[in-house]
Amino acid sequence: MRHRYFTCLVFLILAFTPHVLASPPSGLKFCYEDENAFPWVFTHQGKIDGLDLRLIQFLETKIQTSIQLIPLPWKRCMAFLKTNQVDGAFSASFKQERLSVGVYPTTKEGKLNGIQQIHTSSYSLYITPNSDLRWDGVKFTNLKGKLSAQLGFSITDKLHALGASVYEVKGPERALMSVLSKITVGAAIQTDRADFILSRSTTLQGQLVKYPIALVEKPYYLMLSFKLTKNHPEFSQLIWNSIESIRNSEAMQASSREFWALISDNKR
Repeated sequence: MRHRYFTCLVFLILAFTPHVLASPPSGLKFCYEDENAFPWVFTHQGKIDGLDLRLIQFLETKIQTSIQLIPLPWKRCMAFLKTNQVDGAFSASFKQERLSVGVYPTTKEGKLNGIQQIHTSSYSLYITPNSDLRWDGVKFTNLKGKLSAQLGFSITDKLHALGASVYEVKGPERALMSVLSKITVGAAIQTDRADFILSRSTTLQGQLVKYPIALVEKPYYLMLSFKLTKNHPEFSQLIWNSIESIRNSEAMQASSREFWALISDNKR
């Protein structure tokens, strides 16, 4: 009798355990870079705003799960994701080595799912007006020094592949200032971020120019942790599916228009 009771108890535990694991978590933790990343995440009039943050707020409502946002230096954010201290990290471009850090959205065939990106962004080259450094979309010419870039950012891999020596610093402002102080001959920075800084900085304005041909344009993603995707695969897919639908929604487009109107009004 005891043996039969024990067998039934084990059966019930095994039967219900998958449903417990499959239920969505009560809350999520996402980290993001603690530097201004206009227009995606940045401090505006003492408050944190940005298009990525607005999208995440829509996501929180859509999946009916609270999301705690944690600003961290980018390399630490990646480390937290790898060790499952956070459930997600944004915004991350694709790097092969990051496959050991967390999970990107993929298709049923296991390929990177580009339509589930958070946004697309480009990198541009910033130089002094009298520089003879050139970029033709394929190679540099007259590269006679180092190029500055942000520490841990994917553009450094491309620069190295192009034969450039890279001076890595924390924050886009430092990367741009290193050109002005002649530590480097150019800065490879995300275009929207650098343009915003140059439009606001009296020190840099007019001292640096953007090269007309972009270095690269790439999509950026919300990466999820190994723990979340293993324990809650359907919920994880719901998150990425929701990002896709939110990004293309009228609500997000309206929020984007309101955002740019707000920024334009404050520039007047």
